[in-house]
Amino acid sequence: MRAGAVVASGTDPIVAVQGQVFDFGTVDRGSPVEHTFTLRNAGGATLVVDHVKSSCGCTVGVVSGREVEPGADTFVAVHLDTARLAGRTTKVVTVYTNDPANPAVGLTLTGQVLSDLVATPTPLYLGKVRRGEGVRREVTVVSGRPGTAYAVLDVRHANPELHTTLEPLDGGGQKIVVELDRDVPLGRFSDQLTLQTTSPTEPEVVIPVFGSVEGDVVVLPPQVTFGVALASSPPSRDLHIRNRGARPVAVTRVVVPSDLLTYDLSTVEGVEYRLALHLRPGLAPGKVEGAVEIFTDHPSEQHLVVPVYAIVRDARRRG
Repeated sequence: MRAGAVVASGTDPIVAVQGQVFDFGTVDRGSPVEHTFTLRNAGGATLVVDHVKSSCGCTVGVVSGREVEPGADTFVAVHLDTARLAGRTTKVVTVYTNDPANPAVGLTLTGQVLSDLVATPTPLYLGKVRRGEGVRREVTVVSGRPGTAYAVLDVRHANPELHTTLEPLDGGGQKIVVELDRDVPLGRFSDQLTLQTTSPTEPEVVIPVFGSVEGDVVVLPPQVTFGVALASSPPSRDLHIRNRGARPVAVTRVVVPSDLLTYDLSTVEGVEYRLALHLRPGLAPGKVEGAVEIFTDHPSEQHLVVPVYAIVRDARRRG
């Protein structure tokens, strides 16, 4: 972080923030938290705010002005929805600018959210699950306020492949044992646990559940991010296609969005494929989203899809 009101004598923009962390103290769950951060351009060229990204869906950041002249300020208003939060909470909003030395600046809200019941962890991440293997996770539920003894009466969910058991917890509180069927379909898994409670103010507590189910053929990484790329010299990224099963697997075809990408497919020591992806030069500035499709001769994993993301900038653009 660089702070201060002095304008540097140079040709680059410099983002400066005073107070990157805002402690909102203690609030009840459901109470909104709002704070405005000030960003100053302490450099010698126009500072451009490209976009603002939140660490979760409960946090929203809005910038007042995207082009900031040397010595001027812009403001980022951040709103935090605490409806599904409990306990000590820290959320970050990241501001991306054209400051070459500090292109991503984190703005943090932190504080204590009081609730009748505290469920941990929330959300519940099942991880990367190998199809055919069992998975078991636990969620603990304890009182969030001194002197209260609220409890969970029932747990509901929509997916029949998910199973839950409510049990008492040693030392007070409860635990929810979460298990997943062994034959869950491949791909991303998502559901939510709805806890029916004895709390008059929080009769329902919702816990998102998510994960991914993998088979014999694994693509790493599961999504491709090029980051911020210059239109004149776009980068490349590698995908590795690995077979964890007993039978040989061949990649039969690869389909990429031809207006965005080119690719090279090769084998690595005969045990996996390497798929090199190249952003096309000369793309229009802005966000790029697409998908790579990989086809194999595996009997049950014939079609794999990998999302692709990038932000393209014009190298000639200054400020």
